[in-house]
Order: sequence, then C-alpha cells, then structure tokens
Amino acid sequence: MKNIFLQILILILLLAAALALPMFYPAGAAVYVRLLLLLLILAVGLKLFKTAFIDRRVGKTAANAATVLLSLFALLIALEAVFMFIPRSHSADHTLASKLWYAKYWQPINSLGFRDREPDNRNPVILFVGDSFTAGHGLKSVNDRFSDIVGRGLNTRQQKYSVVNIGRPNFDSRDEYEAMIDFIYRTRIKPVKIILQYCGNDIEGAAARNGLIFEGFRPPEDMNQFVLLIGSGSYFFNYVYFLLPREYLGVSYIKYLTNAYKNDQVLAQHRDDLKLFVDYARQNSIPLMVVAFPFLTELEMSDALYVNRITGFFRTQGISVINVSDLARKMPVEERVVNQNDTHASIKLNKMIAAEILNRLK
Repeated sequence: MKNIFLQILILILLLAAALALPMFYPAGAAVYVRLLLLLLILAVGLKLFKTAFIDRRVGKTAANAATVLLSLFALLIALEAVFMFIPRSHSADHTLASKLWYAKYWQPINSLGFRDREPDNRNPVILFVGDSFTAGHGLKSVNDRFSDIVGRGLNTRQQKYSVVNIGRPNFDSRDEYEAMIDFIYRTRIKPVKIILQYCGNDIEGAAARNGLIFEGFRPPEDMNQFVLLIGSGSYFFNYVYFLLPREYLGVSYIKYLTNAYKNDQVLAQHRDDLKLFVDYARQNSIPLMVVAFPFLTELEMSDALYVNRITGFFRTQGISVINVSDLARKMPVEERVVNQNDTHASIKLNKMIAAEILNRLK
C-alpha cells in the first residue's frame, strides 16, 4: 500500500508540473520538455495500474472500471501531446495555440525588430506603417500581407519599388508615428510613399494619457478555479474551450473603446496624434494614404463607433483613404477573417486591399 501512495504522489507532482509549465513557457523547447513529462506521466500511470489492479487481487468490477479509467487517461495524454503541436492564431493572443502559432510563424524578424526582411533602399521605398493588421497577424507567410502583395504588383511594371513593413501588434497611433520617425532616422531611408493602416485600438495611447486604461482580458470572476487551472495548463482543453466565442474577450473591450471615442478630450488628442502623420508627409513632400480597418465581424458597429469619423478626419486633410468596410461588405464574414477566433484580415481580404492600393497608386 505504501508503494501505491508513493506512485500516486509522483503522478500528482508530474501532473502539476505538466500543467504549470505552459503558463510560463508555452512554446519553444519547453514543449519537448513537456512531452517528456507526459511520457513519464503515462509510464507512472501504467505502473500504478499494474501495482494496484494486476499485482493485487481486486474485484472484477473494480478492475474493469480501472481499465476504462486507464484507457481514458491514456487518451487524454495522447490528445494533450497532439495539441501541443497544433498552432492556431487568436485575436487576443490569449490561447496556448496562439503562442504556438507565434513561435512557428512570426518570422522573419529583421534587425530593427519588425516582422519583415531587411530594409532595401536600392529602389524607391514605399513604407507601410500600422499595427497587427499591417504586420500580418494570423497570416502564416509575410507574402500574403497586403503590403507584400502591393510590392509584387508594383514590381511587375517597368518601375521597381521596395516595400518596407514596420507594422507591429498593439501599436497605437503615437507608437506608429514614433516607429516611423525612428525607422527613417536609423536607416536614412526617405520613403516616396507612406501607407498608414488604422484600426479602432489605435486610440488606446490617447485614452491612456487621459486615464482610460483597458485592464486586459480577464476570465469571469465566478469561473471555477480548477477549471481555470486545467484550461490554462492543458493545450487540449485550452484549444477546445476557446473554439467557442468568449464574450468577456470582446464585450468589455468594446465598452472601453466606446468610452474612449465618446470622450472629446481623448478624441482631440488622438486626432493630434494622427495629424503628426499628415504634417510630416506635407513637410517632406511625401504622399500619404490611409487604410482604415473596421472590426471585421462588426462592420456597422465599427463604422458608427470610429471608422466614419476617422476616415472623415483624414479626408478633410486631403488624404486618400481606403475604407476596408466597403471592401469587406462584399464577402461573407467567414471569408473576411483568418478564423472564427482570429478576426484579423484573411488572405482573400488582404488581396482585395492590395488591389485597391495598387489602383490608387496608379
């Protein structure tokens, strides 16, 4: 009996380690360490079954029940091992599968820290500035981004251009402007065209400067702590849980943005941030174009909340604006987005945006 308790204790410790590891190291080499842990867990489980139900005399009913439980246990271990190698992007990057996706697909990273090749100024440079939509969140290859498609489209003509992408997830408008100035200063590259991508979260910086700060995506307070532990530490259960829409990942953020755009002081400062791009382009005689993204599953809500007023602001400044809502309305929701949990632009929508940019560049 003492041997059985020792094996149970070892099994519990191994399970705890396997559940804890993804919370700190969800991707990379840690995945293979965890795979080894799962193999050890399975081995200890089999040994415990042998010690408790084969080497000892037990009733037939108990033995049958234990065999069923062992089979389920082995199945869960197998599923867990498989799902450690299934990447899937997520809008809020809240899932373990999203961490795997970033580790596998977020490349190349150049010397400036952007998901792009090294800047090439042998030809006139068109500079794409923005956040996760520009960086290509959810797209496995940078070749599928609207910036790179535009680059290929331009270079099929007689004139050659270089396209540089300095998009980065979670950038707000001030971040984007500072990144652009820093890029131009460090590389001494003066672009012949700047294409700025806009989305509703770009107001976050101005909102934060006025005390409006989004506290992040948090699970419901009444969520069972055991369920939270399993969901946070198990790739399989985490994947299944986030297959279904989770309102707490969206509703609270929309409320936050609504308050930001309805705050006159925040909106005024945000427009000042956007005006930095307009002024820089004018002072340096660089044409500026803006690509305005809605939340792709909520076009009407996005237009009413921010798209119409932001596109209107740029147009009053004489800036060419592409309203992605007008393009996205032409296709079903499932074709606009990467997947049901990642509402960034699909490859198909990126192609449509690139085609519109190329038409404007003519």
